[in-house]
Amino acid sequence: MSLSKISPTVKEEEIAIQNQIYNSIDNYQSIIFSAGAGAGKTHSLIESLKYIIKNYGDKLEYYNQKVMCITYTNVAKNEIKERLGQSELIEVSTIHDRLWALVKNYNNKLIDIHIEKLNDELSILEFNLNENQDEKIKKEFAVFRNLSDELKHSFKNLMISQKDLFYNNYNNNAKDFKEVFRDSLEQYPNILKNVKNFKKIVNTIIKIEKYLKCIENINKKNDGYRMIKYDSKYNSDILHRMIISHDTLLEYTLSLVEKYDLFKQIIIDSYPYILIDEYQDTNNRVIQIMKYIADYAEKIGHKLFVGYFGDVAQNIYNDGVGIKISQIHSGLIKIYKKHNRRSHKEVIDVINNIRNDDIVQESIYEDCSGGSVKFYFGKNDDKQKFIEKYKKKWRISLDNKLHCLVLTNRLLAEFSGFKDVYYCFYNTEYYQNNYEQINTELISNDLSKLGSIPKFFYNIIKFKVDLENPRSFITNLIDEEIYSKLTFSELRELIRILKTLEGNSLGEYVKSIFQKYKETKNKYYKQMISKLMNLEVNSYQGFFNYLMDELFYNLKDEEYVVANEKLQNLLNVDLYQYFLWYEFVNGGYDADVNFHTYHGTKGSEFDNVIIFMENDFGIRNKNKFSNFFGNYNNIDSLDTKMRQNFDNTKNLIYVSCSRAIKNLRILYLDDISDFSKGVEAIFGEFKEFKTSSV
Repeated sequence: MSLSKISPTVKEEEIAIQNQIYNSIDNYQSIIFSAGAGAGKTHSLIESLKYIIKNYGDKLEYYNQKVMCITYTNVAKNEIKERLGQSELIEVSTIHDRLWALVKNYNNKLIDIHIEKLNDELSILEFNLNENQDEKIKKEFAVFRNLSDELKHSFKNLMISQKDLFYNNYNNNAKDFKEVFRDSLEQYPNILKNVKNFKKIVNTIIKIEKYLKCIENINKKNDGYRMIKYDSKYNSDILHRMIISHDTLLEYTLSLVEKYDLFKQIIIDSYPYILIDEYQDTNNRVIQIMKYIADYAEKIGHKLFVGYFGDVAQNIYNDGVGIKISQIHSGLIKIYKKHNRRSHKEVIDVINNIRNDDIVQESIYEDCSGGSVKFYFGKNDDKQKFIEKYKKKWRISLDNKLHCLVLTNRLLAEFSGFKDVYYCFYNTEYYQNNYEQINTELISNDLSKLGSIPKFFYNIIKFKVDLENPRSFITNLIDEEIYSKLTFSELRELIRILKTLEGNSLGEYVKSIFQKYKETKNKYYKQMISKLMNLEVNSYQGFFNYLMDELFYNLKDEEYVVANEKLQNLLNVDLYQYFLWYEFVNGGYDADVNFHTYHGTKGSEFDNVIIFMENDFGIRNKNKFSNFFGNYNNIDSLDTKMRQNFDNTKNLIYVSCSRAIKNLRILYLDDISDFSKGVEAIFGEFKEFKTSSV
């Protein structure tokens, strides 16, 4: 049996590397530990945590201190907890959960930062409304700027007073929309000439009014404005309601750390050891926070160890710090690990060729041969034949699964059964203009990466799934703040009402939710729905308007009919497809052949892997992979931008190929003749796919 005999020599080298980490811990010397795919990075991190507890646990307990371990995802958090075992001295959490736990007790300071944020946003809005000379923005606000000061003032007051009318008719066609406001707006020349620009103007005015009102309420200490709220279920700000998103949480935490020495000292004194998993995908702001803390610890003579664990070659997200970590947090001791505990030699040789840098991996096992890597090129129609051929050859079953990595979300959605969900999202203005975002904002196993609307839909589907699952805990369905107030009879009545919700499509189900909201007098139901929707609307039309504003934000008047139809299509998708999408996001696989995107396999490993490649990677990356292979032998000639694109593609291919433990096959679905030398340099011999050639 392969991968069973560990080489004594290599094992000693591995122990020596781990001892380097221990030595740095002992001396409070912050490190960056870099290990290639399959090198046992998580093992090294866990062993480091165990070492701290074994050697310094008594001291930590005596001084009421703990170890902070920050992970990138909840999946990683749970894996570390499971492998580490129970320890009261180690707090393992995701980045956002840990930061919120740190800052939420400093609410007064957060309020001050929030007011600054509101004022900054107000400055931008006011500048765009009145002064910005950018041609596009100037054109959008021209008719408002042409009004006299008196008319501007009266128009603002009028639209604020009629904002409900404005939103209720938001998605009318241009002709009907103008008819609603024509009489009341006669005194404002040309204000309704262009409905798109009119909406832009009014939305800006209303947002300004909300932000000003929010600041006023904060200053008066009114109810609902005394505390900043963060909820990991939501990925967007509602600043005027004191709700912040993931990114804004990072921004506020960084601001606290920059401004307040006492806050830095409290963190240092509470957590003398901070370990960060998957550093390469960590946001720049988190690294900046750690640098401020480390510098202040040195300044005041307090001992602090910060350990970054990861691999720059596995940085595949645009918001990850990647190679910039050394620029932001300088002075780190660099420790490298080259041993591979995952894959057979044949796979290791290929991934070494792909990354082609300072880390050249070797297997920790003496019996590491026996794997198989082959590269084929063929046609788009060959995909299913390729899968079927290897299902038979590798004897694929539920106990010996095949994992197929596909380049595009389109393919993944088709294979996974939710293609209409994908296509309808793709057809919105937002995702057509931000095509690459769909990789992580819709097709992702990381909830923190989901876009605001996909996460919104996810929460609705989760609500329905939990409601229909007889084994769901009540607290999964009903927020504890609401649940704690209910008597048994009130709870039973609330569940009865919830069970009456129905609909075959997402839109029908949401309509049912809001119809019940309108009809019922049950205050707990209304509180539940307000919490679920997290919107300032209590009607289906308001919900629809919100989606339109988020997904179709820059429409011309004549485009509203088409946009309306596209949004209706998104809401008309059968709920079953949304359930399949929901299961995919949750990582639930129960088939013998499973499909993933390249991004979605991070941290996973599989015995049998097929990777489908093709030139196109979306409308703005027509030659992503052909450019990579074509430039593989000429890296030094690339300019800065081309090198960034090259490295991004390299990391994506590296992560994908390094998932394989034993069997790896690549089928390139385009002609490779123009870049075959690059393919050959990495994979060796390649062949055209024929059913007899596997």
